[in-house]
Amino acid sequence: MGENDHLEVARRLTELADRLYQDGDDVAAGEMLWGAVSRIIAAIALQHHLTALGRQPRRGQVIHHLLRNHIADRPAALHLQDGMDAVGDRHGHFYNSYLDADGVAERVSDTKSCIADLLNLYHQHNRQ
Repeated sequence: MGENDHLEVARRLTELADRLYQDGDDVAAGEMLWGAVSRIIAAIALQHHLTALGRQPRRGQVIHHLLRNHIADRPAALHLQDGMDAVGDRHGHFYNSYLDADGVAERVSDTKSCIADLLNLYHQHNRQ
């Protein structure tokens, strides 16, 4: 899969997450958002040539690369890290259902913000 393929799947997963969340299935919606973030990170890994021998690097490796090499602003770095924490919480909620309704709503907002941050980083790199 190429970068654009990953981004298209991420877009579709985000739309599906919105529909699931509106239908009250916040657990499945969170997992779709997790998938969207994973696909955007896969596109960034390809964009930055972080794939080795055709293997996809771990999400943490890509985020670390971005934080070390492409995000000079400390608040932006903390915002991305908080977003990734929210993504992880949503993924954990899929397996353990430990978030209350307020926690789910907060993590959904933070996860969508993380998706926007990652897409912005992707597009900024393409403009350079």
